[in-house]
Amino acid sequence: MLAGGGARGCAHLGVFQALQQRGIEVDFVGGTSIGAVMAALVAADRPADEVTAIARRWFSVNPTGDFNLVPLLSLIAGRRLRRVVASAIEELLGFDADVEDLWKNYYCIASNYSQASEQVMQRGNLRRAMLASVAIPGALPPVLHDGDLLCDGGTFNNFPVDVMRAQRSVGRVIGVDLSFRKPRRIELDEVPGAWALLRDRLRPRSRRRYRLPSLMSYLMNVTILYSTSRQRQSQRLTDLYFNPPLERVGMLQWERFDSIVEQGRAHGAEVLDAMAGPALQAFRPHAV
Repeated sequence: MLAGGGARGCAHLGVFQALQQRGIEVDFVGGTSIGAVMAALVAADRPADEVTAIARRWFSVNPTGDFNLVPLLSLIAGRRLRRVVASAIEELLGFDADVEDLWKNYYCIASNYSQASEQVMQRGNLRRAMLASVAIPGALPPVLHDGDLLCDGGTFNNFPVDVMRAQRSVGRVIGVDLSFRKPRRIELDEVPGAWALLRDRLRPRSRRRYRLPSLMSYLMNVTILYSTSRQRQSQRLTDLYFNPPLERVGMLQWERFDSIVEQGRAHGAEVLDAMAGPALQAFRPHAV
């Protein structure tokens, strides 16, 4: 079960590497937002190193870098992301596949704006499902599906372990959460004005005075606040829980792909190596 979290989601691939290196395979995978993208990679049933190499090529160009000149519906045009997702599916499966064409069972979560509800997507066009799951409100354009407007699933369920638990024949559940371990404190009395923030952003990162999120990061994080409040409940539903320490990783820092993957791998190895032999062995025959 793979959570959303922007560029921090690259850590999912590192945890996947750690699992495969210890003989733990998955037979059902799901996720939200970037977790939905990484879950599709896992569901394509390729070796972890090969999957990581494919993803590295996809994210060599910032998928969220094409901003709208006139942002009427979203700050980002989304054309670049649509090309990345389409080429990814083509490379993985050879054609514009449906969810049912994946080798492993798969689902992703979107938020149905029209119905004000969570939507679990387990069938139909894979590209459309993935784009709906990552369509952060205000940041990326929504997706139309059967007359409804769909957007990022993190609004309702950023770490959808409960959905995995409800699936038929699911045994042990592995979850990779990307929530921050500790809340961030901001040592300011009030938010600076626009010109003060602009001057500060022009300084080198190490010399900036105001440790505030960018507009894009703010939008991306605020959409998952409700889901984050359910973190403890979701954690209790997992049999094997990962929460890589990614506090210093921004949600749009795609250029840090390799270091984020390595942080995920190191954390995954640490958690798995700390488990006793019988406990770890329990996940090998029928891991989920």
